[in-house]
Amino acid sequence: MKVCLKLPVRNLLLTPTDSVLSVVSNLAADVLLNGQGNSGTILSHFFVSFAEEVRDCGVGHTESLTIDQVANCITRTGAKMQDAVPDPVEGTMVSVARDCCDLSAEGPFATLKDLLDAWTAKAKTELAKTPDQLEVNGVKVLEKAGVVDSGAQGFVYIIEGMHLASRNELPEASDINLFKTASIDADEGVGADIHVDHTVTDTAYQFCTEAVVLLKDGVDKKAVVDSITQLSSKEDIGDSVACVGAPAKQGGNMIKLHIHSNDPEKVFAHLKQFSREPILRKEKVEDMLEMRQLYHEVSALDLADAKFSIVGMCDIVLPPGLRDSELQTLPVFVVPSDTQEPIDIRFTNSNDTCAALNRQRHADTAIRYTTAASNPMQIKIEILAALAKRKPVLVVLFSTDKRVSALGRNCLAAIEMLTPEQQSMVKIVVHGWFMSEVLFLRSVIQSAQEGKPIDEAIKAVTHLADRTCCFASFSCSATVRKLVAWRPGLFPKDFAVKDGHYFTLGIEPKIREGPVLSDTQRAGMLFNLLGEAPDYATARDDFIERIKSSLKPGQRLEQVMIQCSGRPDTGHEFVKKMREAGVPLEDEPLVYSAGFMSVAMTAMGEMSLIYNILE
Repeated sequence: MKVCLKLPVRNLLLTPTDSVLSVVSNLAADVLLNGQGNSGTILSHFFVSFAEEVRDCGVGHTESLTIDQVANCITRTGAKMQDAVPDPVEGTMVSVARDCCDLSAEGPFATLKDLLDAWTAKAKTELAKTPDQLEVNGVKVLEKAGVVDSGAQGFVYIIEGMHLASRNELPEASDINLFKTASIDADEGVGADIHVDHTVTDTAYQFCTEAVVLLKDGVDKKAVVDSITQLSSKEDIGDSVACVGAPAKQGGNMIKLHIHSNDPEKVFAHLKQFSREPILRKEKVEDMLEMRQLYHEVSALDLADAKFSIVGMCDIVLPPGLRDSELQTLPVFVVPSDTQEPIDIRFTNSNDTCAALNRQRHADTAIRYTTAASNPMQIKIEILAALAKRKPVLVVLFSTDKRVSALGRNCLAAIEMLTPEQQSMVKIVVHGWFMSEVLFLRSVIQSAQEGKPIDEAIKAVTHLADRTCCFASFSCSATVRKLVAWRPGLFPKDFAVKDGHYFTLGIEPKIREGPVLSDTQRAGMLFNLLGEAPDYATARDDFIERIKSSLKPGQRLEQVMIQCSGRPDTGHEFVKKMREAGVPLEDEPLVYSAGFMSVAMTAMGEMSLIYNILE
């Protein structure tokens, strides 16, 4: 819910107006674009419906509403909430919004504060009913878990926020800095008296899938919903369908569709027939299976026996299940060209990343992102935090060559700032492979979990780096052009980038024999061209065949990790294709969404494959 409203509220503060209709219309359009998940789509329906009711009040030629008009608009909006999803269920956000917005018996109201007093009280009453109302297969799942419906709770929080603002109890609400995207967020649970669990209910489908479509002339929301419903009945493409439409800021109309599906690509491909643009305005895919595992399963990361502490790009590159507060993460920043405000990647989330990747897909919203390393003092703070655990510290770095890595250079400077005794407790392991940072961190974590000394951890990383680690990235032509501009010396002088093609960049899928490669040689192989194809599917299939043909008898892949830029479904499809092709896998691959660094380095739908070859 917070993600749905963060950027829309910021936009309202940046573009003040005295027109009530302009405020509610712009807010509705922005919430529709920025809403996340089923609850976000339903919330979009609320704000779009409210804007329609305000417009129908005839305020297009006036600048204000009376209190009675506001109450009537809320009541009529509540009546429309029944249409937010095809099959509304009692005890959910839809039923709570529908019932709590019925203010017909609550008035009259002398002031806006009186209206919000009554609305808040009724909203809390309806929310408290949800554990007794929601049943799945005859089981009251919310009551069993001791929680209320999470979407309904979020909706009530929004009403409470308006209530507090009317009482002058939210003076910071007008501070635009509070609504910066990709910033540190305060603990949402402070002061909450009801626990909310986002993963109580289940679904037969893996991916929460959303799309925003700028509609062609003559196409409306009903046509899209009918088409998706028909497709789903024929091919069982998904459930939990929700759709909301609104006027687009670009002119014309747009819709947001939400569905739980096992085949997001088929959903997106089907929706393109309704789009007036060659690509959809927004695509979003979340792996709900991964989300449930993170919420309900005990972390596999146990560092109780660790003989050393770890410092590196941990939270930035590791899969969610391997992150831990015991690991110290070096700050890395991404700087957007529009604000020039450095974003600390450690404090971004998947919603920030998805929103930024979607903006980069369109010429009218794309901006330039650059990266920036942390300074020596910032790095020193992380090393001191690791030293506070009273263990030796191992710092994992791609390079310490100042010509190659500002982070490595500043890390050396940070260590020089330590006392001699502290310096004696810190060791650095340099692996030399920029694209494979996660593999070496995973190796170090494994050594720590097994209680191995720091020198054995360094030895394991060195063997991986020298002989058996491999990686490949799959990039579209636009991304490759950016990479050529960023590091032209790493590409052949006559390197041509064909429009619409996909490029496979990385190192050969085989164990490296002979002399150990230097750091300079490894840097030179960063964008080594392994393949080129007219589309992603061909590039993927060609490389899978390359892996299979390159492995010697008895060799297999282990610790396979697939980082996906905004589309985890592409990674799972890659694993499926590897299995179908008979690529030998030692363990279960980890597929996860790449962090905010991907906004500067990749594009929506691209992926990187990192793995080790086991004899």
